[in-house]
Amino acid sequence: MNRRDLLFLGAVGGFSGSARAQSNKPKSIEARLDVRKFGAVGDGVHDDTNAFRQAIDYACNNKMQLVIPGTPHSYLISDSLPIPHGKHGWAITGEAGRVTITQAANNKPIFLFSSHGHDYRDTTNRAFSLKNLRAAWTRNQSIANKESNMFLFDDGGYADFQIDNCENHNGCRLVSTREVQAPGRPLNLWGCIMSHLFSGYVASGAAIRLRTNPVEGMPNILISHVYALRQMAEEELIHLAGCSSVNIDNVEINFGRGSQLVCWGGTTEVNVRAWRMEQCTVADTPRNVIFDLSGNGPTQQGTYRFQGVEMRFTTIDSTRPHSVFHASAGAQVIIDGYQEVATTRKSGELTVATTQDARVQFRSVADIVSPHVFLLDNQQPADITFATTEVLRFYKNGLTSRMDRVTNDSPSAVKGQVVGAAGWIWAIEVSLDADVSAGKIELLVFKNRLLIDSGAMKLAIRNGSRSVKVATVIKNTNHPDYRVVPGDLVHFEISTDQSFAGPTNALFNLMIANI
Repeated sequence: MNRRDLLFLGAVGGFSGSARAQSNKPKSIEARLDVRKFGAVGDGVHDDTNAFRQAIDYACNNKMQLVIPGTPHSYLISDSLPIPHGKHGWAITGEAGRVTITQAANNKPIFLFSSHGHDYRDTTNRAFSLKNLRAAWTRNQSIANKESNMFLFDDGGYADFQIDNCENHNGCRLVSTREVQAPGRPLNLWGCIMSHLFSGYVASGAAIRLRTNPVEGMPNILISHVYALRQMAEEELIHLAGCSSVNIDNVEINFGRGSQLVCWGGTTEVNVRAWRMEQCTVADTPRNVIFDLSGNGPTQQGTYRFQGVEMRFTTIDSTRPHSVFHASAGAQVIIDGYQEVATTRKSGELTVATTQDARVQFRSVADIVSPHVFLLDNQQPADITFATTEVLRFYKNGLTSRMDRVTNDSPSAVKGQVVGAAGWIWAIEVSLDADVSAGKIELLVFKNRLLIDSGAMKLAIRNGSRSVKVATVIKNTNHPDYRVVPGDLVHFEISTDQSFAGPTNALFNLMIANI
């Protein structure tokens, strides 16, 4: 069955299609069915597996909403709960917040979707929803128990559905596809919405992992409002392979380690908005990258856009260099708003982006404390562009508490930084965090260890100023030394003509414009 036939069965096109898919969800199905009518107890002791299976079959076959009432305990099951194939317009909804279903069997999913080898036309599930549910296992599931998923999709087709307000407490993954499909039994998800998901601190795997072999294609996916505590996780938060037209909105990760987003195997047209990482650790991993966009290969051109990526209180503790973004040949990447706040460096280095013949554009990049913005593994430096003037932020190294212009005084130098942009040095902003008593601060600019004429770089400081910020325009189109290209090494030296206390943590923003 071809893609056109699949779309005819209910797939949606583009993100406007995802919005239409949401409007068609069974938000309130009048025919409500209580799982307790089939014998479910919900005391955490009685085995409710058969009651749930009967209730799910009845609700799906009759296009009803199966209601799972809240309980002080949980609904205990001892096997997976299969979803009947080829059924449309049904819902499973927990009441009173998130209702817990506890799996007593190791390495078993809670809800299992499978067509059992039937053809797409007979097995496509459409217009269904699962809401307000919490998955737990009687024993914490290790990363080796990859079947212990809240929602596991096997072969078949699933379109126009929604998973909302669901939590994986201590299983492996929250939403996952079975990675290896039986011969002749492809898997396809499309036009789906996964929102308000929580991956608990003892979850060992990804929150969402959509990767199948063979890759059939999974278009038009919306992932929004994901929150994760990642102390025990050994996989990235989101792993996408064979997906296209994906929107990822509002993600927050606490205590994560290693890669957090992987786009591989034909994943294209990915838009990420508002991704926040707090108190995460950059540690050695097989790939040593946080946003891995390298799995498409030279023949597939992926497009990725990141808007509003923030890393707060990140600890760099690694033996090898890491990068925040890594893109491979053919990729087009737009980084629109990237910020680092209060980064702690124990060991290792963090590069904002590394590329292999990819086209990358920076927009509104600020507050970077990483040693490098670009690791130039790119054969076409002209493909790296900056749509903003603020490019690099430098922290002062070893600045003494008093710097007096005296004989044999050695000005304190900022460590040299490799520039990843082509353009003119436009301005340097100086930010001082201590009172400056009087006098002038002189900034000397060096490019490739040669001093650039700094006649305009003497900055007058008012007496008693606090948190002084001065931006001095130094662009000089008649002076070729102010022109930089990727790979140039730029650094500063600072001195003063009078004594003053501080600064203890001066900042320097190097600004480059492509003019």
